[in-house]
Amino acid sequence: MCKFSMIGLLVAAMLGSIGALNGQTTGGSSRSPSSPSMYGPKTTGTKRGTPPSRTGSTNSPEETRRGDAGKKRPPVTTITVELLTGSAGVGLKARQWAEILGKLDVVVTVRNGRSDDKVGVTERKAGPTLRSVVVVGELDNTGRLIFPDQVFSENDADKLSAWINELRLYGAQGDPNGRPVWGLTKEQFGVIHAGLKKPLAADTKDVAITQAVGLFELPKDHPIRFSSEAVGRLKERGGQLKVSQSLQGVSQGTALAVLLAEQRLGFRPRRLPDGAIELTVYPLEEKGKLWPVGWPREGSVPETCPELFQFKTVELDDEPLNAVLEAVAGVINVPILIDQSGLAGKGVDLAEVKITFPRKRTTWAEALKSFTYKAKSKLEVLIDEAGKPFIWITPIDAPTRPQKG
Repeated sequence: MCKFSMIGLLVAAMLGSIGALNGQTTGGSSRSPSSPSMYGPKTTGTKRGTPPSRTGSTNSPEETRRGDAGKKRPPVTTITVELLTGSAGVGLKARQWAEILGKLDVVVTVRNGRSDDKVGVTERKAGPTLRSVVVVGELDNTGRLIFPDQVFSENDADKLSAWINELRLYGAQGDPNGRPVWGLTKEQFGVIHAGLKKPLAADTKDVAITQAVGLFELPKDHPIRFSSEAVGRLKERGGQLKVSQSLQGVSQGTALAVLLAEQRLGFRPRRLPDGAIELTVYPLEEKGKLWPVGWPREGSVPETCPELFQFKTVELDDEPLNAVLEAVAGVINVPILIDQSGLAGKGVDLAEVKITFPRKRTTWAEALKSFTYKAKSKLEVLIDEAGKPFIWITPIDAPTRPQKG
């Protein structure tokens, strides 16, 4: 017997056809808290609803390989270096550096610095095939070249050559690999984040992964592409790989991260040499480098998800935990998302974990904590790209992310 004292809603859910609850784990909240941001002020989140007509594109693994083969070449790039001097005794060093840079196919100008000069790297494009990069640096009184985030001494000719080649390939932003926020500017991250905050309109439960990825409505300038390593991962897993949970109504960034994580995959923005940005899928081993499942909440758990602290009378008798979680999500109208791959790696199958809970008046927070503990798992309250709260179920020993609130 399974009872939740809430006008019989959960009783009907648990005693009726569980299949009717397949989409309930992604119910939205009427609140619209601010969305997460890596930079500056946060923008107001949007309400869940039906997204506008599809404008983006998604490439299946086969399409990805064809697309990679036909990628545009980076623009032809000219580089101009301006060396600013001002201290006495650096004339000889300036001539030496001019000779070194000239051998790197760089146009070099040496001049006295002015009060309004700024060290920096700028870029200007002349159509899709031509690009000019201007680098302004200072020559200090020891003869070193001082550039933004770069300092070169007379023994660093090879290092300087590598940096110039990087600018020639990637433009003023340089190689994005290994840089914070995937090497994106504040504006570029904002565009990607805005595209991923829209709620996913379609239901994904029991849909093949390659078809489910095609349900995302992303800007056409930022398509999803599978890396060769990701394609290999899908081949290794074999069979008809299907999404195990509904992600309808969850913001597209979080939904895509959860969907891919089921197959030990993830995604991140990837800036290409020609300046285009794609959402590239990689194996999950790139853990810290991939787009996260949700973002740190701004407030405390009660402030972010007050539904968890409503007192209800709960009674369960040998019910499968996966069905219980679906039913609870439908009642509190907050998505409960599952780290399926993480739990499977620990030998945990929520369908095999049976929950018995003596009749008791308690909060959902306490009840869920008790339910998940039996499955050697735990819950975290996070927010998606739209600032909406959701509950994330992970193995009990999974690292807990620090929160802002």
